[in-house]
Amino acid sequence: MGDGMRQGAARQALTAGAVVTGLTLGATGNYGDANRSPSAIVPPSRAFGIWGPIYAGSLAYAAYQAMPRRRADHVLGRLALPAALGYLGAGLWSRARGTRAFLPLVGVTWASAMAAYALTGRDTPEERKWAEATEGPFGGGIGSWAPTGGSGSAGGAGRPGTPDAAGDGSRGDRGRRDGWRWAVREPLAGFAGWLTLASAISVLDGTVDGPAAADPQRRWAVPALAVTGAVATAVTAAGPRSISYPATLVWGLAGTAVQQRRHTATAVTAGALAAVIAGVAALRNRRRGTR
Repeated sequence: MGDGMRQGAARQALTAGAVVTGLTLGATGNYGDANRSPSAIVPPSRAFGIWGPIYAGSLAYAAYQAMPRRRADHVLGRLALPAALGYLGAGLWSRARGTRAFLPLVGVTWASAMAAYALTGRDTPEERKWAEATEGPFGGGIGSWAPTGGSGSAGGAGRPGTPDAAGDGSRGDRGRRDGWRWAVREPLAGFAGWLTLASAISVLDGTVDGPAAADPQRRWAVPALAVTGAVATAVTAAGPRSISYPATLVWGLAGTAVQQRRHTATAVTAGALAAVIAGVAALRNRRRGTR
């Protein structure tokens, strides 16, 4: 085994270990009862069932990137570090609550998860060449942040520049693109989407805390949701195309609207943002298609 292959094998092992460790730490953390939380923007406890699909997808990603034939995959290599940091940070989240490290950890975790998601659709010369080979120079369309995922385009790819990305339009090629989408992009998208809302909740809780926090929480609830919604809408519109990123946010914001239904401004804001994100995602997919 050459040096490059050994490095690839080490990267695969470390990434898989980070994902499994982060998920294990997260599953065993004490997050309290969301239904009794003083937070003004937290969804109900049942909404956190979304972690079931996120865990399943994350384990699929860990297994997919650990396959021997993926050792030379340069795209998986680029996103390995931010993905590992995102999962480890999420696992340490509950254990850092109440410490000075909590808010920095939230920031690093969210930024890492978003970077990993962004890199699942990064526009590189290899990806553009691959897209042109499969659809011609005017096919596919490279998005403003990442390649689009239109039929036969780079966005849904089994990754251009990798040994198995033939790009010949065959059934096997489509299968590789779908494998990349469902084993890499969608799991990392769902993880990043949920952390977008969880980060807003944690920042609000970490800056407005204590026994008398209810009133300040209410005052800051709508601005916190507005910022979260603006970020989520921008990412949905311009980021790598996925179902999971907007879906997890719509699920969480709809849960917040239900949980906070007695507080009209917060509930209406959360519900409106969920509708906007869903609308942007539907419009983008209708215009450009998705795989």
